[in-house]
Amino acid sequence: MTYRRDSGGVAATLIGRTAKGAAVPMPALAPALAFGLGLVLSSCTSPGAGAREYAVPDSLCGVGIAPEVLAPALPAGKEISAHPRNGQDIGIVRCRLHVDGKSVFSASIERWEKDTSAADVAVTALNADPGGSQSTDHRFVYSTKGAVGRVVCPAPATGAIAGATVWASVRVTRDGVSSEQMKDLITAYTNAVSASGRCGEVLVKPGDPR
Repeated sequence: MTYRRDSGGVAATLIGRTAKGAAVPMPALAPALAFGLGLVLSSCTSPGAGAREYAVPDSLCGVGIAPEVLAPALPAGKEISAHPRNGQDIGIVRCRLHVDGKSVFSASIERWEKDTSAADVAVTALNADPGGSQSTDHRFVYSTKGAVGRVVCPAPATGAIAGATVWASVRVTRDGVSSEQMKDLITAYTNAVSASGRCGEVLVKPGDPR
């Protein structure tokens, strides 16, 4: 079976052959084949219903994060926005990400007592599992929906609450995120908090000298 163009080079006519080898025009099948080809091309080029149309952020309310580490935690959608919440008076700073107006991800920096463990923090952290996987140094606890990690603050801030520790947590709402991806995310976020100098925001009470 072959195609033959007309004399003007515009349309193609499908040519079939009989058992004896005689060429037989088959114009009725050409539209059907063209329609089928169009469907194939459309399925290859059109964005799927679950496409992510926004750019993955490279920071969480001022704390730098690699987009490739954050991406697995974010769902499909058109627009993304960040919503910081400063609870310095109670020792908690939060960052929420909304996709198309819906809260889909949150991260927090929190002040805890000196001897607090990762499992202790995971008990109260949203979506974190205190019985989840734990790193060998006991700094991190992580599961498929949430994770916590202890922040190593570079130096005590002036006026910092004595003996306090700083912990970071992340929470996701979408399915399909692996525990290893959550481990990578909480590790990157915790280290970024340490490097950003944000410890002072939760270790120092409002009105205290910095």
